[in-house]
Amino acid sequence: MRFEGKSEQEAIETALRELKKPASSLRYSIVRDEKSFWGGRVVEIDVEVGEEFGAPAAPVPQERIPSPAPAPARPAMAAPLSPASTPPPTGRGPSAASRAAEFDGDRGRSGSAGPGAMDDEAFTTVEATLTELLSAAGFLVETRRRPGEEMLFELIGDDTEPLLANRGEGLNGLEVLTGRIASRRLGRPVYPRLDAEGFRAHQRESLEELALRSANEAKRTRSPQLLPPLSPGERRLIHLALAADPEVETESEGDGFLKRVAVRPKAS
Repeated sequence: MRFEGKSEQEAIETALRELKKPASSLRYSIVRDEKSFWGGRVVEIDVEVGEEFGAPAAPVPQERIPSPAPAPARPAMAAPLSPASTPPPTGRGPSAASRAAEFDGDRGRSGSAGPGAMDDEAFTTVEATLTELLSAAGFLVETRRRPGEEMLFELIGDDTEPLLANRGEGLNGLEVLTGRIASRRLGRPVYPRLDAEGFRAHQRESLEELALRSANEAKRTRSPQLLPPLSPGERRLIHLALAADPEVETESEGDGFLKRVAVRPKAS
């Protein structure tokens, strides 16, 4: 039988509760130990179930005998907000949640998404949501508004390092989650941008170079150029970089958080 938790110890405790076995008799192996895109952790264990539980025992590789003393685990940001923190939809029109879900950061020239809310209420809601998520994840990070054309927040502190790992996976995931929750609370779309240690400036420069190279290749070969899977914020930078080019068009393809951008030559 398999059990999972935010740490090895939490998965063990879950197994002990459900199987009602003492810790000294639990035999298990770790079958999955992964980091989520926001910096949390998921550990899954496979517990050997003996005949007293209705099944013959199977051989278990890398057997471990856990210590009965629980060890504190760093909290992961799996479900930081309670349902009560998000107001329910009212009225006969589309709910705030459904309106917010229409926008995922793909804002090419043919897209319908606007610039997003930028008033004081929007800033306050985004800042409060971001603070809640960081606190729930256990990150000791200071947030600071940065003036500009976008709703930009800078994260400052030692705990920004895991957010910037793997090309900013955690930062991108936190950015999308903050925007979607804040959009539901506001009842209108909002597109916050998060930065730390100058990451966005370097990212923008790299993605603009990639967009221009892809556009030039699309014009030269008269064939579409498909970019690697990108996050919503990264895709948006590609769309914006080529928005003024009259010879190419961009379109996101695929489903889920990561999609690919196709850069195509316009029909003459």
